Amino acid sequence: MRFFQSSVLEPGAGDSGWCRGFAVRVMVLLLAWGVAATGLAETIPLRSAELRVEESAVVFSADYGLSFTPSLEEAAERGIPLHFVLEWKVTYPRWYWFDKTVLTGDTRYRLSYLPLTRQYRLSTGLLSQDVASIGEAERLIGRVTSRPLFDRDALEEGQRYTFAVRLRLDTERMPKPFQITALGSRDWNLASPWHTLDFRP
Repeated sequence: MRFFQSSVLEPGAGDSGWCRGFAVRVMVLLLAWGVAATGLAETIPLRSAELRVEESAVVFSADYGLSFTPSLEEAAERGIPLHFVLEWKVTYPRWYWFDKTVLTGDTRYRLSYLPLTRQYRLSTGLLSQDVASIGEAERLIGRVTSRPLFDRDALEEGQRYTFAVRLRLDTERMPKPFQITALGSRDWNLASPWHTLDFRP
């Protein structure tokens, strides 16, 4: 401990100015990263969301204001598939520890361009359909209508739970050059913030 104090903390030590400068640079970088992350996390607005029980299933409906940037539209037209994911989780609060995650899931979308027909193909799981324009694809991806997520019996009746959901562009599924371009770029980081709903099954 004495060696640490004499070499770094004592006034007049040769490394003290360098350490202070390094600390300042790290703080500036962390601040810039935090500002960038905040800005990138709200590029898909959520207009409405509803979670309800229908018979034995818990279903979810939402309307996201998804709008592709010019860079994404150009990439799609050049044949680069775009992947979106609607991801959700169910937690319940614990006063003595962190909230416990009891259920998770996602729905994945793949949008690709078909040059022969000059149309787009939107795929979700084993289902796919042709769409005529980017605008139609935006509406289909952003509008969730009464989608069953899980069985009501999977949760304890009367227990209060928190449901969290978000929609985002999955840049990790894109080719490597585009992943590098996406780092810190608002054009390539479409994402909604996590939205939460409290409910009791």
